[in-house]
Amino acid sequence: MKVQLVLLGGRSSVPNILTILHQKPDVVITLCSHESHSDFPRFKHMVETALPTCTVEELSPVDAFEPEEIANQCIDTFQLHSEAEWLCNITAATSIMSIVVYEQAKKFQKDCWYVNTSKARVITLIGAEFDDKDHAAIFHLPVSEYVSANYYLLESGNSEERRASYEQDWLPFAQLLGQRPILINHLKFVMNAVGKQQRPGKKEARQYTFPNLPQEAHAIMKEAERFGLANDVRSEPGKLTFTLNYLQDSFLNGGWLEVYVWYEAKQIKSLDNSSLFDDCQWNHKVTIAGVTRELDIALMYKAQLIIVECKTGDETKDSATLNGLVSVANPLGGKFVGKILISSLFSPDNDPDQTQRDGTYREKIKGHKEFLAKADHHHIVPIMAEDLPRIRDLLKKEAITPKYPRI
Repeated sequence: MKVQLVLLGGRSSVPNILTILHQKPDVVITLCSHESHSDFPRFKHMVETALPTCTVEELSPVDAFEPEEIANQCIDTFQLHSEAEWLCNITAATSIMSIVVYEQAKKFQKDCWYVNTSKARVITLIGAEFDDKDHAAIFHLPVSEYVSANYYLLESGNSEERRASYEQDWLPFAQLLGQRPILINHLKFVMNAVGKQQRPGKKEARQYTFPNLPQEAHAIMKEAERFGLANDVRSEPGKLTFTLNYLQDSFLNGGWLEVYVWYEAKQIKSLDNSSLFDDCQWNHKVTIAGVTRELDIALMYKAQLIIVECKTGDETKDSATLNGLVSVANPLGGKFVGKILISSLFSPDNDPDQTQRDGTYREKIKGHKEFLAKADHHHIVPIMAEDLPRIRDLLKKEAITPKYPRI
């Protein structure tokens, strides 16, 4: 019988679920502090969902700062299952709990590990050393199980009904915009005009007629029609007419950026030509403290979560956008979580639209610097429109050698 002793001391249970999924024990015995005792029901549900054949038991909660009490619990449970194949994971607890359990594991000759998720490394304190193959196998976790390990539920987002259209039929248009960012400004002329009128509802499409839009706006809507993203597009001198339904409008108004980044992330390869990211998800949400937060894109790299927020409007630089990204990352791992904000806006120095270089240009430069400073304060990596064609390189760099270490 394989038994695993794990500690709950108020920290993330990601290290626990990694060893449980890797070792597949018959029994998981949990030692909780009084403060973390309330986490046990959620931990038990998480383990039984991920590994239905496993039995999850809880020892009597202990005072996390009373070594003798902690030691006695270890002695009793080691003696009760004396013939079992043991593994003790001491990662997710207070220092005193970890030290005491390690000392008892050493005394009773039980394997003991510390899991360093930020370095994707298992420190074998007692027992056989890990090799590179074992390390690669253990630090593999889907987004859903990572979220579950932090006691939250990953839910489908608002675009679920149109996922197939986004990922298959309309992806080529998103790639066109991502690889030729100058076209984004052309599309914005149109979508800003649509926004000033009533957007299409879920039940009925709407026809729009706009005078005096630049010819580039006419051209991008003809291109959108070619991909099934607009209907009845008529370009006449001084007038552009077209029809949009709810799904088309949602994609053109921002959904394209999420799909483009998600697809590009999936194409990134490691040195052995395997996918760099263990899991790439888009269009999800998670409810935190009663507030539903969107997860535009979630990437898993060696059991580390990277959250990507995508914005196509001026709200990119709002404090609320930055704060919102932080409010999602904090309960899902805090500084262990990478945070990236991707915008379809150009930085002022790189905007191909020459009308941007007007009397407000200096003010825009100042505003952009303030935005970058705020992002830096929150350890958020901003990526602007001019960098979208090389998004694969930027995501790969942030996964392997992040600007802000995930520690």
